[in-house]
Amino acid sequence: MTNIAAPVNIVVPVEKIAETFQPYIDLAVATRGSKVLTFTDEWFADCKNLLTAAAPISAPGRFVPTGAWYDGWETRRHNAPNYDWCVIQLGHAGTIAGFEVDTAYFTGNHSPFVSVEGYTETSPAKAATRTHEEWAAIDWVPVLAKVALNPSSRHGFKLEQPTVQHYTHIRFCMYPDGGVARLRVYGTVHQVHPENKHEIYDLASAATGSVIIDFSDAHYGHPSNMLLPGRGHDMSDGWETKRSRAPGHVDHCTIKLGQPGHVTDVEIDTAHYKGNPPKAVTIAGFEIGSEEPIVLLDQAPITPHRQHFFKVASDLTEKRIAKIKVVMIPDGGIKRVRVWGAAQLPAVEPQGSLVGVRQELPDEHTWNQKKN
Repeated sequence: MTNIAAPVNIVVPVEKIAETFQPYIDLAVATRGSKVLTFTDEWFADCKNLLTAAAPISAPGRFVPTGAWYDGWETRRHNAPNYDWCVIQLGHAGTIAGFEVDTAYFTGNHSPFVSVEGYTETSPAKAATRTHEEWAAIDWVPVLAKVALNPSSRHGFKLEQPTVQHYTHIRFCMYPDGGVARLRVYGTVHQVHPENKHEIYDLASAATGSVIIDFSDAHYGHPSNMLLPGRGHDMSDGWETKRSRAPGHVDHCTIKLGQPGHVTDVEIDTAHYKGNPPKAVTIAGFEIGSEEPIVLLDQAPITPHRQHFFKVASDLTEKRIAKIKVVMIPDGGIKRVRVWGAAQLPAVEPQGSLVGVRQELPDEHTWNQKKN
């Protein structure tokens, strides 16, 4: 580890964690592609649990061959001068603003202290083949200085200033051993856009810096899930609101695009929402500095468990959109929203473009068939 001092951190009260990190995304959640590459030990509970999107759960009385089951990362007791650590590849490279460390249900076995270090990999191929010993020898940069943890508690730590450097990997260290349920790494995506300004890409992807800046409801799933890659795995990784009863009710969220662009196509995916998609969806765009909505898609009917593709009128494509408002009528669930467009006109589809391409799930045509 380098001798550079870690940035100053500020302890965030539990009730302020959501508000404090609202402008950022979790760079380390598994649903964004984050994964554990190596670790010193995971005797009692798997290290990958740190990255689970859902909140930790408890299962009293459930035992596995190594002992009581825990929803987190737990290492063997050693109380030695050394410490346990794991290397996590972030789902998106980005600058880091702070952390949440949750020791939920770890009461007599939590890790008393943790720290976080960062690393920026310039060669993905090299990172994929690096051994445990090679990761140990990396010149890690301190990001979160060693901090104390309490048992079965959420802890928020905000850096006084977000890191200037964007990181691709972190090393999470527990002193000397023990367990942690979840790790959240809050930050801003290091935006990567096509070099060709005319190339069409997903303007609303989290990978290009898009974020949710407001929403009406997220009872069953946060709208930021709509910005993730792929078609997901079940209803847990989409945006789902509670049932509304008031006449005329709608749910909505606003996406700040990572880069303003000219929208050519919109995709609404309701994968896995088989009994609860919205009846219709409206998509409005906003130009830079304007709050006047430009309706790109007007009350388009939506069906269950399916991708829906819509072409945007050419006169609307001429507008340069910076924000998108998604309106669900009246409520329900959406898995993904893709806002296809280009930074400059004329917009050109690249080779292998996914615009309008149906990526069928195994039960796409059979899920609604009656079974004997």
